[in-house]
Amino acid sequence: MIYGKGLSALDASKKPNEYAQFMALINKDDVRKIVLDRKLFGQFAFQVHYNAKHDKILKAYHIPVDLLRAEKCDKDGNITGYYYSDDWKETKKYPPIRYSAFGYSKDKVEILFSKPYSVGMKYYSNVDYQGCLPYCLLEEEIAEYLIND
Repeated sequence: MIYGKGLSALDASKKPNEYAQFMALINKDDVRKIVLDRKLFGQFAFQVHYNAKHDKILKAYHIPVDLLRAEKCDKDGNITGYYYSDDWKETKKYPPIRYSAFGYSKDKVEILFSKPYSVGMKYYSNVDYQGCLPYCLLEEEIAEYLIND
């Protein structure tokens, strides 16, 4: 329901070439996954692929935020890299791979991590349903009590 009809632009008819280039960057399935990540986790991430000169973005793919971990920030508070692993419980079997953060390198692949501002949260953000989680837990405990009564 959040995805709706996908991405569009108000000035698509005025700038058809730019709109076509933008639509070629991101697959519709990746947009759906990004929207779901934003709702479930409060943040989302793109894996951005560049050409050899690093002056043009070729493609942007969804990368699951639950499989990413932020690198410790630098002295200015900037996160310059992220680590990816298929299973963080078994890092010997799936060793983490480091990717530079968007705009901090000339690598062919960078991670664009998007999150809204959350007070006191430097590396990640809270989900928008954070306030109701204690009530969800309370409801679960009441249901468990009534089942056992």
